[in-house]
Parts: sequence; C-alpha cells; structure tokens
Amino acid sequence: MDVLDLVTALVLWSSATATVAIVLLVVWWRNRAFMASLWWSGAFALMSIGRLLLALRGHVADMWAMEVAVALSLAGFALSLTGFSVLDKLKPRPWFLLPLALWALGCLTPFFAASGSFRIMLANGTAGLAYVLHVAVLRRAGRRSPARRWLSQIFWFAVGLNVASLILAALFPPADFFSYRFAAAALVAGLAALVATAIAGARLLVEETEQGLRQLVETDPLTGALNRRGLAQRFDGMAANGRRDPPLIAMLVFDLDHFKSVNDRHGHQAGDLALAHFARIAAASLREGDAFARLGGEEFAACLPVSGLAEAVAVAERIQGALRSTPLNVAGRPIKITASVGVSTRPRLVATLDELIAASDRALYAAKAGGRDCIMTDDDAPGAGKRRLRPRTYSAPQG
Repeated sequence: MDVLDLVTALVLWSSATATVAIVLLVVWWRNRAFMASLWWSGAFALMSIGRLLLALRGHVADMWAMEVAVALSLAGFALSLTGFSVLDKLKPRPWFLLPLALWALGCLTPFFAASGSFRIMLANGTAGLAYVLHVAVLRRAGRRSPARRWLSQIFWFAVGLNVASLILAALFPPADFFSYRFAAAALVAGLAALVATAIAGARLLVEETEQGLRQLVETDPLTGALNRRGLAQRFDGMAANGRRDPPLIAMLVFDLDHFKSVNDRHGHQAGDLALAHFARIAAASLREGDAFARLGGEEFAACLPVSGLAEAVAVAERIQGALRSTPLNVAGRPIKITASVGVSTRPRLVATLDELIAASDRALYAAKAGGRDCIMTDDDAPGAGKRRLRPRTYSAPQG
C-alpha cells in the first residue's frame, strides 16, 4: 500500500470515528442523564482529529502529524475510560492518563526524534496499555453482560494487535510510519476493531437502556426500594433455586408505627423523608441478594433465604435496632421512628409470594395489636412454634 493509500485509509478511519462521535453526541442530546455517551463522544472526536492530523503529514508540521496526533488519540482513551466509569457510577482515576503521560515523557527523550521505529513502538505500546486499562475498568465494576464480554474480547484483540506492531517495528525498523511495511495490515485490523467496538458499544447502550427501563418499572421512585412488581421478579429468582441451601424463604413485612402522626405533626415532606430514611436503614441491614420492597403507603417487605425462623427474626431485630438508634433529622429536629414487623417462612419448593405476604400480614396485625415496635411470627410457619413478642421501647415517635 503506497503513501496515498495510507493517507486515504487514515482519512476514512477519521471519518468513521467522527461519525461514531456524532452519533454518541446525539444519544446524549436526547438523554442528558446518560453522561457516559458524552464522554465517549469526546473520546471518538479526539481520536478522529488525531488520525486526520497523521494523514496530513507533509501538509502540517511533523510535531502536529506525530506528537500531537498520538497525544490526542491517547487523550481520547482517557475520556473513554472516564465514560465507562461514569456508566458504572464509579469515580474516574488519575491513572486513566498514564498512557498519555508515558507518550509525553517519551517525546522528550533523545530516541524519539532520532528513531522512527522508537516512535512507532512507543505509540503502539501506549495504545496497548490504554486497551488493557479498558479491560481493567470493565472488570472493576463487577458487572457481567454479553456486550461487556464482547468489548473485553475486542480490547484484548487490540492489545495483541498493538503488541504485534510494536515487535515488528523493533524487528524491521522503519524510517517513519509511512515507510512501515506493516502499516497497511495494522490499519485494516485497527479499523476492524473500531467497527467491532462500535457494534458492541451499541449493544451496551441497549443493555443500559433496558436496565434503566426495568428499574423504572420495578422500583419505587420515592424510596428506591423495589415495588410489588420488582419484588415478584426477585422472589421468582429465589424460588427457582429451591434445591439450594438455605432451604426456607422468609418474608418480613414492616409497618411504620404512628406514621400518620408524623405527617400531621411535621408535614407530608417529613413523612416522605421518613419513608426514605427507613428504606435506607433496612436496605443497609440486608445482605446482597436479599430483596427489599415498598408494598404501599408506609408498609415495606424484605424477602430473603434463611435456614430457620430464628435467622429471619434476627434480621428483623437488626433492622429495628438500627432504626431506633438512627433518628430522622428534619429541620434540625430529631424524629424517632419505630416499626412493627410480621415474619413468616416457607420452604422454597412450595413457597408462593402471595401466601408469604398474607402470613406475614397476619403476624404484623398481631404485632400492632400487641403494642407496636415489636416482632411477631406467623403461627403456621414451619418451625415457628409460639409467636414471639419483643417488648417495645416506646410506642410513638417523639418530636
């Protein structure tokens, strides 16, 4: 492939990258909350400019055609890494700039100006490192999906491509990029990786959109807890593992005591804060994999696998204790909130959501009738024995 063909390939690559940048910008413009798309748009825009500057070698100063061109591409990688962190609600890290810093440091060495092979090796080495960092960021979130697996595989392919180019530049030293005999193969493979990345990235956007829609459908907007639909989905997943330990599913139904008095004395805004306050405390007291939902009004439910009724009661006690020790602060005034709890358990193989909620509701009614701020268990729950009543510390919230 001669110089004109390389220039044409670089211009085509720049155009394709610019197109992806525009598409991502439109995606962000239509959904401003999706900030990752804006970061990625900036990343592809910088990469597009970098490829264009490389294609303009001979028409612009060599510093712009090489040093600045590669620096812009590596800055684009840093923006891309930031986009993935924003997507997963993680904090961007300073080491995202490591490839760019290494390139800047390399540009200051005597070898850089004297050796075309050193420049190509350094460019490929820093780009390969940037792709390794992308794999690390994808794994950092601990999330798994088909699109994320595809992206990881594409990034590893790009790492291998850059390592191979680095080795070939060392074995067959070129005067510059345009006399590099493997430049054509590197461009074609790189363009294939770009296309694959765009396709996998589009799938990732679809996955994130679907997840966001599920969250809207299955989540209570005030408290962030699941709603009944979301609870049903999570329950089905627990019941499907019926042959695994622990053997029981527990349902804990909570009702905030004297909630109407909180609204009457402190206003409905304080009531909303009380609901969100309880939801945060309860969710923090549960294990990963347990389900927590708002059933409606001031009533909540926790669904979790347990080995026995005592374990379920212990979880309820832990939530009650955390609630008592953490008053809600509204306009500088502490408001003590308590909750009555009804607990029931059923074997996973025969458990149904409606039955568990009904059983826990019966126990909850007994807890409220027994003085509130206590825990009662359903008589018919396997192994429950006698109902259990915890003495209450106080029965009404204090302003």
